[in-house]
Amino acid sequence: MKSIHLPNEETTQKLAFDLATLSESGDIFLLIGDLGAGKTTLTKGFAEGLGIKQMIKSPTYTLIKEYETGKLPLYHMDVYRLAEGASDLGL
Repeated sequence: MKSIHLPNEETTQKLAFDLATLSESGDIFLLIGDLGAGKTTLTKGFAEGLGIKQMIKSPTYTLIKEYETGKLPLYHMDVYRLAEGASDLGL
């Protein structure tokens, strides 16, 4: 596994923005990290790269937040609290 050091929120969001512009329908990105690791920060940049103008919040208490106003839909999921993870959602 390769890691990339992202020293601040701006760098994290810029990488995510650029990644989103290259994304295609059906792409799936899995973010793994402890609480506070920057997963939602990355998702905010990704959403911006897709043209989504809505405020992006962590789906910790709702499990899934759907954003369908960009060039592609974004389904932001938090499966941290599920015993079996994403498989509990049929993914």
